[in-house]
Amino acid sequence: MTNQRQSAVGISFGLVGTLYLFSGALGLIYEVTFSKYLGLSFGATAAASSAVLVAFMGGLALGAYLTGRFERRVTRPMYLYGLVELAIGLFCLIAPLLFELLTPLYMAIAARTQSIALLSAARGAVAIVIVAVPAVGMGSTLPLLARFVHAMFKGHDPSRANQKLAALYGINTLGGALGSLGSAYLVLPNLGLALTLRCCAAVSIAIGVLSIALGRHYHAPAPELTAPDAPAAEELAQGPSSLPALSPRAAYLLAGMSGLLVFSCEVVAVHLLALVIGTSVYAFGLMLFIFLVCLSLGTPLARWLERRLPRGALPISLGLTGLALLLSLPIWDQLPRLFVALGPSVRGWHGRELVRGLAAFTALCVPVTLMGTTFPLILRAARGAHVVRDIGRITSSNTIGSILGSLLAGFVVLERLGSQKSLILVALGYLAGSLLADRHTRARAGSALSRLRPSYALAGAGVLLAVLLPPWNLQRLTSGTNVYFDIGVVENGILESIHEDVHGGVTTVVRNPVTNERTLLTNGKFQGNDSREVAQNKGLGYLPTFFAERTDRALLIGMGTAVTATALAEFPYQRIDIAELAPAIIDAARTTFSVVNERVLEDPRVHVLEEDGRNVLAIKDDRYDVITVEVSSIWFAGAANLYNREFYEIAKARLSPGGILQQWIAFHHTNRQIVTTILATIRESFPHVALLVDGHQGHILASLEPLQARLQRIEEFADARGMDEDQLLTYVRGAALDTDAIDAFTADTATLYDLPASSFISTDDNLALEYITPKGNVPTADHIPTTLGYLYEYKPAGIVQAHVRL
Repeated sequence: MTNQRQSAVGISFGLVGTLYLFSGALGLIYEVTFSKYLGLSFGATAAASSAVLVAFMGGLALGAYLTGRFERRVTRPMYLYGLVELAIGLFCLIAPLLFELLTPLYMAIAARTQSIALLSAARGAVAIVIVAVPAVGMGSTLPLLARFVHAMFKGHDPSRANQKLAALYGINTLGGALGSLGSAYLVLPNLGLALTLRCCAAVSIAIGVLSIALGRHYHAPAPELTAPDAPAAEELAQGPSSLPALSPRAAYLLAGMSGLLVFSCEVVAVHLLALVIGTSVYAFGLMLFIFLVCLSLGTPLARWLERRLPRGALPISLGLTGLALLLSLPIWDQLPRLFVALGPSVRGWHGRELVRGLAAFTALCVPVTLMGTTFPLILRAARGAHVVRDIGRITSSNTIGSILGSLLAGFVVLERLGSQKSLILVALGYLAGSLLADRHTRARAGSALSRLRPSYALAGAGVLLAVLLPPWNLQRLTSGTNVYFDIGVVENGILESIHEDVHGGVTTVVRNPVTNERTLLTNGKFQGNDSREVAQNKGLGYLPTFFAERTDRALLIGMGTAVTATALAEFPYQRIDIAELAPAIIDAARTTFSVVNERVLEDPRVHVLEEDGRNVLAIKDDRYDVITVEVSSIWFAGAANLYNREFYEIAKARLSPGGILQQWIAFHHTNRQIVTTILATIRESFPHVALLVDGHQGHILASLEPLQARLQRIEEFADARGMDEDQLLTYVRGAALDTDAIDAFTADTATLYDLPASSFISTDDNLALEYITPKGNVPTADHIPTTLGYLYEYKPAGIVQAHVRL
């Protein structure tokens, strides 16, 4: 036994902690990368994202449970840990190839089924094959290291080993936080998806090899056989005071409850933070970083509570968490004031990201740090002799609770109660958990605890506070001040409707009290209105139709106010498909904006598909004469998937002969690199491309045939509608760049930046536009006159006449 102990002690806890820190960072990067890969295949829907989450978290739970199930075979824990890390690394090394092989198979199945159940099963199968396999390995790591850590402190007070185990959990969580921040701001923007996976895989392999080398000579003795809830002999030998405060079964129950509440809170908090600090890919990485950092800070706080309240720490920490969450709620609708106040002085992108981080930290730091105390305190229930089994079951219970919390909060609670009431419900759940933990710890301790029950006082105070909390100022909360650090889209607007869900975030309709103009917003970002933008929205339907050879079928990606659909319906299309992810947007178009869109959704030719537009094109064989994209902001996370080369290749294959793809582009809050990347990417796939200017925005038309506006169609349309033909020709007169001019502009930009022209192509792998477009939302970015200035330098003479067919 002495030699075994020396072998274990010879590996310092600091080294084990360092390896587990990197493991946590890599696990988070893997999860983010897998989600992006599968989002490209499944579409950017909430249901598709949930399939990935369930596969990943389910794999973690299964890995933890199986490791605990076979605890008697875990005799070389560090060696096995190394094998697991090695296997994860090898699997992730080939993961990009697996995505290439399985994605076409999924597409083939999806294209041949109308069954939601079968489609969900196909998504789940692909997610399980690619995501759940490495997740099973990740889930086994904490139980394996738990056995090793307990061996390091064999013969000491059992609580010391559990304290170190809780520290490992905190270290791993901190690693996840660093992985979230690093993947968003450093790794993925510079390496892309495939290279990120391969580089991370190399690090996992290195961790595995090192762990195998360190642990190959250490053998842990098999655990003694005891009843499921019985304390181990070594714990009994230490006396009653050394017994865990919870029985194992109570620990499993509370671990599951903790997972459910933490993930419920995370879902609602991320939903709110998308509204308050933004929806860019950077914002989501920042949110997750701060949430995980606060959770990791809970580990040292748990130890502090444990020293002062040896057997009452868990009930009190749960009660304090519920109370802190309630007390933090008044902060949320004050956060928009922060952006308005700092807007004039913080003008750079990096500074504004720090402000976003400050806002998120202010709202989350206290309640989420207290949430982070729960799991480390529950880990004290692990018994030294059965630490692998106990930790495996505690971890799997916690993970299953996390899955349930995510699904319930996202698909049931949030939509029915809204954000504020959902968080109140989570807080009440923590207060109930405090009472439950109090009952179990007292049952375990007998007369060892005093008759004072602070958890009851905390629960009572929390319930009273929940009743007295004032409702949020929703107009201020949804104003979108984070976008440009100003007062938002509609100053002093009247909030007429609000809808919250995981599909579209927070969808609002705001009325201007002076003009009565109604504006549609998603997470505070403009989507359309019923007055000034109507003509430009119609251009998204008119322009491609003027250029298309036929008018049989059209696809509109993104509904907005449905005015673009109205423009398409004015032509003799036999079928018009509209792909829209957010049910609330569809509802607003059917109701609030039904007058301005002329109730177009009631037209029998119009078919609304609640689906990702790219996925619609990818899994169906339908051909369209016009595909028009109405995306209000490229920098929304996931929106740039509609601007990548692979999307254009899919769209090209779905165009009828003479068909037209219309793509939207903004001329404000941008720069030459962004504009060049947008134009060069679509030009990479289409031989004929033109840029047309329409006020503060542009239309990119692309086709496999030469682009020619059909003057006769315009004349007949004007006569039939009693419209001014010259007014319609205004859309065509906006022609600014043709194919040759775009090529010249791209080449000169490449020379200006001293980069190859190929570096301006945005792909599903390099995610270029997803990461560069958010940096344009600053005062120092180019605005409309600047953008049009450098574009018009390349405008060829006679471009309008060259693109009009008489």
